Amino acid sequence: MNTNEIKEQFNSIAEEYDSRRRCFIPCFDDFYGRSVSLLRYFENGFANIVDLGAGTGLLTKMVYDIYPEANYTLIDVSTDMLEVAKKRFAGLNNFTFVEYDYAEDIPLENCDLVCSALSIHHLDNDDKRRLYGNIYSKLNKNGCFINLDQFIVKSQEINDIYDAWWYDYINNGRITEAEKAAWVERRKLDKENTLSETLELLRNAGFDKVDCVYNFMKFGVVIAIK
Repeated sequence: MNTNEIKEQFNSIAEEYDSRRRCFIPCFDDFYGRSVSLLRYFENGFANIVDLGAGTGLLTKMVYDIYPEANYTLIDVSTDMLEVAKKRFAGLNNFTFVEYDYAEDIPLENCDLVCSALSIHHLDNDDKRRLYGNIYSKLNKNGCFINLDQFIVKSQEINDIYDAWWYDYINNGRITEAEKAAWVERRKLDKENTLSETLELLRNAGFDKVDCVYNFMKFGVVIAIK
């Protein structure tokens, strides 16, 4: 993973990141809200929660609404993104913020829930294999990994159709030409897998309970239970 390039790209958009998410994610409410609501039905209390590539804490906030008493660790390579997250959770003493490249390691033990949104698709397959293995080893028994991300499909023709639809959605939205250009540059960092490849990588990491719980065109949500 080109950590420095990713860090530079996301530092530059940290402040407006949250407000523009719906302009770039056509299925925002289902992708974030409905998918995360599934966590309510796990018997595990999820006392220790880690958000990888946490950015401004958007995903963490949705998990926090379910588990306000849990301990949270937000990990990201972008200082500016984490500064926004610190403002979001100001005054709460159950939050830790770590500027770190999680592709190298997860500097924690005894995790109950590891979550991530729109981050892991920046990693190449070797980094993903290492990451999924690290997640498995750091999770407690019955711990859960949930990943909200973007994916590619095996058919290039169908993938091109999805991309065209997505680009039209963005072009018809309320964003500036500069924001569109920045998004196009960020897209160059993407290293998407198919959902089936992702599930297989998770199985190879040790997870035997894996599934895709949501999928809309380029967007999908995967869970894995240890």
